[in-house]
Amino acid sequence: MAVSAVPAGDPPEVALPDPAERPCHVSGVLFDRHDPPVDGAAVVAGCAPRLARHLAHLTGWVVAHWKVGDHNRYLVATTLEDGLELALTLTSEPQEDVHWRLTAGDAGGVAFDRGKREQLQRFGFGPTGDHAGWERESRITSPRDADNAARELLALLTEVFGYCGKAPLTFALDQNQRAEPGLVYRAIAAEDLRKLLQSWGYRAEAGTTASGTPVIRSGTGGYRFHILFAWPTGDSRLFGCLNFVTVFTGRQHLTLNTVNDISRTSRFGRLYLDDDGDLILERDVSLTGGVAATYLQECLLDWACMMESVARKLDQFAKVPVIIH
Repeated sequence: MAVSAVPAGDPPEVALPDPAERPCHVSGVLFDRHDPPVDGAAVVAGCAPRLARHLAHLTGWVVAHWKVGDHNRYLVATTLEDGLELALTLTSEPQEDVHWRLTAGDAGGVAFDRGKREQLQRFGFGPTGDHAGWERESRITSPRDADNAARELLALLTEVFGYCGKAPLTFALDQNQRAEPGLVYRAIAAEDLRKLLQSWGYRAEAGTTASGTPVIRSGTGGYRFHILFAWPTGDSRLFGCLNFVTVFTGRQHLTLNTVNDISRTSRFGRLYLDDDGDLILERDVSLTGGVAATYLQECLLDWACMMESVARKLDQFAKVPVIIH
């Protein structure tokens, strides 16, 4: 029978790393094994304050300590009475909600009985897209949010899965980065580029193409354009090449020779008619070998100049002013 007494002796405190230290890994015990088992109130009393401190550290993004591409991961794991291995991972990135992912055993927990599925849904969880677990999003932006999230996490473990301290409740914190030291990008994630664009004053909206690859919609100087992503790496979120694209309308009386002449004078881009007869301006930016964030910013400035220059040349031959969309 579970008892309500808090186990004597807390697990040793593990020092949390400096937020700017990346990559790094720390791990330890949130709640030690206890026999006889305890009830949910004792579990909460025994580790909620420590867990809240960890979650506040996980999500406490201070501008001076992070750069685009930094991300933190916090894993809580234990073994339940029936031998099922339970893992709950919280992933945090600057300016983003926290992503929770719950997996249990080899099946990822998708085969839970109806009662557990309904309980998970009450906690805001739904099946993951890959059907390998359960997930939800939450916002943690203050110590109070962190305390609430800690108590909700422990309620999930104790009320849904019956955790009672028969096995240790462990944690692992990883602080990682997608950019190499010095902000060198050999590949980039769409969400990281979106944040860079916004930090430089550009409008940036993330989306996907019909084939499911990322796309960013942006604009500058009254001209709209898309950034497509090519050359995927082993990490499905990272791409090694950016493709800047815009489409022109109002191209009456433009001959193929005119289009070719303008394209030849565009040093860093190409202008062409596609199979549908649309006039396309493109530029590819390769990240091979690694590039700095300032290089990407300069490429955007060059692209803006290119769109304006091509539009001006096209206006000389079009019957109506050229529009970029």
